[in-house]
Amino acid sequence: MIKVLFESSIFLHQNVGGISKYITELNKNLLKNNISSRIFSPIAINYYLEEKKKSKNINFLKINQIPKFCRKIFFFINNIFTFVYIIIHKPNILHFSYYNKSLLKYLSIPYVITIYDLIYEKMNFSQNEFEKKELLEKAKHIICISKQTKKDLIKFYKLDKNKISVVYLGTNNQKFKSIKKRNKYILYVGSRKRYKNFENFILAFSKSKYLIKNYKIVCFGGGNFQKDEIENFKNLGLEHNLNYIKGNDLKLSYLYRRASLYVSLSIYEGFGLTLLEAMQSRCPVLCSNIPVFREIYKNSCEFVNPNKISDITKGLKSVLKSPKKQRKLITNSKKIIEKYTWENCAKETAKIYRSVSNYEK
Repeated sequence: MIKVLFESSIFLHQNVGGISKYITELNKNLLKNNISSRIFSPIAINYYLEEKKKSKNINFLKINQIPKFCRKIFFFINNIFTFVYIIIHKPNILHFSYYNKSLLKYLSIPYVITIYDLIYEKMNFSQNEFEKKELLEKAKHIICISKQTKKDLIKFYKLDKNKISVVYLGTNNQKFKSIKKRNKYILYVGSRKRYKNFENFILAFSKSKYLIKNYKIVCFGGGNFQKDEIENFKNLGLEHNLNYIKGNDLKLSYLYRRASLYVSLSIYEGFGLTLLEAMQSRCPVLCSNIPVFREIYKNSCEFVNPNKISDITKGLKSVLKSPKKQRKLITNSKKIIEKYTWENCAKETAKIYRSVSNYEK
């Protein structure tokens, strides 16, 4: 049986988030595909590891947060223990959870790396692209979570497309009944900064007296509202329309199931996992008409131009005023939910591990 070790850096980067959820769900489902995998994170701040602490193939020590000025030290400690683990247990493949070049120097086994998006490159955010480039070039195989991400990766790094595979993310195959009467709020999840385009969302909302009178906006995660955000809400006359909620996945699932609409107006994404989670909870979705959302979600969303305020306002009212359209979106999303599951994600990833293992032999 092929033995796979998941590199642990994402579990020091994220308390919660799509990447750490992906790694933990992949680890959970691989054994069904005759792959022995393990997450080994000597120090972690991640909620999903804590949630799955009874799993036999996860080892970690949970802390609430990294002490000030200790970030580099903690990553160094994790890398040292990872090297020791590799020497003792001799896994066949290392799967990088994130960009951790420090492991490369003494790494003696082949590795796979997953690329989630090229947001830093496309938006010119600061990141050490040279370190990422070395990781990509030395990888035995690269996984991209959408065709759009693969296209962007080849564009920016000129890599051999034959060593890149697309493996879509998923959601748990749970069955939820439609809520007959949904609560009067629009749900927004995660970061509200930069390319997430939250400002255009609330500006579009503020342009409609109907929306202001009848709906609230619930923001889940992404941190408490900042002073400049609160000031902006007041200037738009929305100080009574916005609520911030934090919590775990159970709380989020509850919010998805009772929301009148889920909204994601990002300018760029690698996949858009929250849209899939909303659909799985039978919540109608409005989103940006960006290529990756068109690729994955097809006719299961109401698409709008994220840069055109009037189009966003029109889209919001169009869905919220029409129970018929809401039912149609939920019906169309059924095929999407069936296609994108963690079981399918693990099955396709297992094929890649086998190809890499055979390559080494």
